[in-house]
Amino acid sequence: MTPLPATFNPFAGIDRGRIMRTALLMVAAMALLGWLFSQADAVTSDDNQRYGRDLRQLLNIDSDLNAAVLASGNGLYRDFDAVTRGTLALSDIGTALQRTPGFLDERDRNALDREVVELRRLTARKAELVDHFKRETAVLRNSLSYFPAETDALIDDGMLPPPLSRRVGIFARTVMTHALNGDPALSRTVAQRLDALVAASRELPPPLAARLANLLAHARIVLERKPTLDALTRDILELPTTARGESLIRAYAAGYQRAAERAHTYRVLLFVVALALAGYLALAILRLQRASLALAGANRKLEERIETLRLTQSELHLYANVFTNASEGMAITDAEARIVAVNPAFTDITGYSIEEIGGKTPAVLSSGRQDAAFYRKMWTTLARRGQWQGEIWNRRRSGEIYPEWLSITAVRSETDDISHYIGIFSDITDRKESEARIRHLAHHDALTGLPNRLLLQDRLAQAILQARRGERHAAVLFLDLDRFKTINDTLGHEVGDGLLRQVTQRCLAAVRETDTVARQGGDEFVIVLPDLEHPQDAGIIARKILGTLAQPCRLGMHELTVTGSIGIALYPGDGNNASMLLRNADAAMYRAKADGRNGFQFYAADMNTHSLGELLLEHQLRGALDRDELRLYYQPKVDAADGSLRGCEALLRWQHPDLGLLSPGRFVPAAEESGLIVPIGEWVLRETCRQLRAWLDAGLTPVPVAVNLSGQQFAHQDIVALVRDVLAEHRLPARLLELELTETMLMRDVDRTIATLAELRDMGVTLAIDDFGTGYSSLAYLRQFRVNTLKIDRSFVHDIRPGGSDGKIATAVIALAHNLGLQVTAEGVETAAQQHFLARHGCDHLQGFLFGQPEQADVLATQLAADAPSHAVPRANDGPSALAHAC
Repeated sequence: MTPLPATFNPFAGIDRGRIMRTALLMVAAMALLGWLFSQADAVTSDDNQRYGRDLRQLLNIDSDLNAAVLASGNGLYRDFDAVTRGTLALSDIGTALQRTPGFLDERDRNALDREVVELRRLTARKAELVDHFKRETAVLRNSLSYFPAETDALIDDGMLPPPLSRRVGIFARTVMTHALNGDPALSRTVAQRLDALVAASRELPPPLAARLANLLAHARIVLERKPTLDALTRDILELPTTARGESLIRAYAAGYQRAAERAHTYRVLLFVVALALAGYLALAILRLQRASLALAGANRKLEERIETLRLTQSELHLYANVFTNASEGMAITDAEARIVAVNPAFTDITGYSIEEIGGKTPAVLSSGRQDAAFYRKMWTTLARRGQWQGEIWNRRRSGEIYPEWLSITAVRSETDDISHYIGIFSDITDRKESEARIRHLAHHDALTGLPNRLLLQDRLAQAILQARRGERHAAVLFLDLDRFKTINDTLGHEVGDGLLRQVTQRCLAAVRETDTVARQGGDEFVIVLPDLEHPQDAGIIARKILGTLAQPCRLGMHELTVTGSIGIALYPGDGNNASMLLRNADAAMYRAKADGRNGFQFYAADMNTHSLGELLLEHQLRGALDRDELRLYYQPKVDAADGSLRGCEALLRWQHPDLGLLSPGRFVPAAEESGLIVPIGEWVLRETCRQLRAWLDAGLTPVPVAVNLSGQQFAHQDIVALVRDVLAEHRLPARLLELELTETMLMRDVDRTIATLAELRDMGVTLAIDDFGTGYSSLAYLRQFRVNTLKIDRSFVHDIRPGGSDGKIATAVIALAHNLGLQVTAEGVETAAQQHFLARHGCDHLQGFLFGQPEQADVLATQLAADAPSHAVPRANDGPSALAHAC
């Protein structure tokens, strides 16, 4: 670019004095215009709208607060949220009104301030009264809530003499009436009756007198607080906050009107001055036009030079920012690879500053992990392609070795010779550590750190290959902790996780370093034992693991003892691949559990056959309802005194198409484990009620029939709604249905059980506790369970003999039930000696093969027709047995 001449003057030929005079005149005119404009625009719509909105809100908030006080005083609001919000809002709006608009003159602003001060005084007084109102209302509500409830409880207890009880009831109604209307005459009547009752309470026994005195104390609170609360309400409503707000609105409207008139006057002056200035500006523009033409040429030349300098400076600034602020480390070397510049990121990563490393080669960063061949290949690539990139390990100034991703570019001069090298690198330590963590998590269990299924498959495959090459044995041990779910459910998952970690450490301590302990999931562990000389060695390891597991585990405040069941499969005898060995070890583990747990079993061929049979049975059971294969049989229950028919129990059977008639013990466990017990139990209940309806429609008088509920039904179904719907559907009286529940079911959730039993009992359904004595129940809870009957388990009846322990237990159960007002049914009665023993000791009902085998509905219908006179009118307190779909 050609430089400007040294004598160049862009302002030559311009009258500078005239320009200065014109500029001063323009400044003065603009100042005048600005002042006039500010005065004309002093009245702002935003301030006016804000203050007007605040004034309107003041009246609305005050009105809402009065309404909320009335509503709270009359009990329409159960809390004080609306009153509290109104009080706070009224205070806030008073504060906001102190900020008066700036366009008002001093006189109007002072008048408005006085109005606001008086308003805030009134709102503060109203806030004090409202606070007092809330306290009085809370005290009165407490007594009004307690008084009628305690009155009803005192009268219902029946401990008061009848005349006094009636007086208390009448007095309670009078007090509640006075609480509603606050009539002064009624107040005097209440006070007289209160004094009379206080005198009467002194003649009562001390506990009863204290209880009545407490009740009358709350009545006195109602009597005394009601007038106070009414007076507070009147004081709050009569405060002239609304009138003061309206006065404030009028004062502001007058001030706003005067301000608007002043602004209009200034707008007229602004218009006149603007016209004069516009004429002068037209003349000035003509004079300045000539000067602007002279300046235009000079400006163009200056702009060209300035633009060139700006672009150059911008590029240099950009390059400096990139080099300085880059997060990657950068180093620039000369053609001999001597470092001439580094950026701050280089120093942060390596620890070397430019003063320490300047003039040296990057070899000072070498970690020694790459050999000379690596660097020869790198320089060869640089020479051929002009750049190289890859992963390299370097050493920091502190001596720490770290991985980095390095990119080197060769810079060539105008003669195409290499003048510099630029190295750019980033520390990839975090990425390397993340990759290592991901690889670990992909192959290990997060809780225990043990190999997971994926790594287990690899370790097991390696063990098989090693055993095959060495012609030796390998073993797979499948370990499952016994009753671990109970620990998790009762003590929580944190305790369960701690137990799993301790089990992991004990298993690792019990095996060799070459063995693998893996976690399958949950409480299942797999141990791979490679290179076994004798198959019996697997049993030794299993016994060692069980022994170390049996030692108590300390988990926080708990000391637990856990056992395990181990299944063992051997290579090559029990399988020649990983999946077969795992499957067979799993089957052996289930056999160990079936044999009593806390032991181990070697795999045998019949284990899978049995498991397959159970699986097929469960699969076939899923369609049994749809194929109409389920049947109900009915077993009689007789009166122990005269042998008359008093009820029956419905027993479930499965008419299997291939295996014939199956008893519940053959298929109910599979139904419970698969969850099918819930729909099957509902079918039993509906089928029983349908059969009862059929007997009634046939003109027979059926006896109550018992239905046994499963634990899953009771826990997961709305059993009350189900029973109510089924009884309504078949138009059955509830006394014909009895529900049997076990002790274990009842104790799972005691509070829910008590509520459910109460609803069923109120419905009229008879309730029985089945197999009493075989589970666990608290006698304290037993008194709260609203049941009708206890059923003595057949195990206590089977060996009844003179002096026998079972006879003593049966006798104790009968005495216990009768003391609790319950009836007793003994099941499993098969001999006349058992019958006579139970009848002699007061057992109410008997059930067993001695009185009849379970029969189909048509056979029982014949017996109902023959025995009609003996059970035509069942007694209301006869406890029917229970419908049992599992016996």
